[in-house]
Amino acid sequence: MRVFTCIDHDCVYPVGVASVVVAEDEQQAVELLNAALVERGLSPSTPDNPDTFVEVDLTKPMAIVLRDGDY
Repeated sequence: MRVFTCIDHDCVYPVGVASVVVAEDEQQAVELLNAALVERGLSPSTPDNPDTFVEVDLTKPMAIVLRDGDY
């Protein structure tokens, strides 16, 4: 499994978002996040308006700050 982050998907309030997705590949990550967004009444990404997925490198220790409140 691979780990992806996404910080630009649809949101309820314009205060920033941060999601972590565990999936076999990026396509599955998109599908899983889209399903989770739709469950919450939010808009899924589309080919014309894709979300950005960043894969986490699991080969080294690290901390990733997804949103630090500086908007």
